[in-house]
Amino acid sequence: MRAHPVPVREEAISAIGTRSMAIDVYIWLAYRLHALGGPVTVTWQAVFGQFGAGFQFLRHFKPRFTDSLKIALAVYPEARVDVTAQGLILWPSAPAVPRAEAARLGLI
Repeated sequence: MRAHPVPVREEAISAIGTRSMAIDVYIWLAYRLHALGGPVTVTWQAVFGQFGAGFQFLRHFKPRFTDSLKIALAVYPEARVDVTAQGLILWPSAPAVPRAEAARLGLI
């Protein structure tokens, strides 16, 4: 998948550890945020559809997702995400790995 690589920090993945949903959220944010042209609202139903496998109800999923999001944001401090009653607002953000660093490391 070299056409659209998504550089992520190994240190971030290591810090997240074995929390698979937090890793998924981190990678999703790394992929989405740097390419946004403006704020985008993602409904809870859409987030549930993407990350909610294994959960029967949205009300059980939301607290677990919110915890995973906090972990992902802790290792990706440049990420701008607001949590609302309707869902998430994703804001254009700096990439998880700055472009110059990613190029220097041969990631892009």
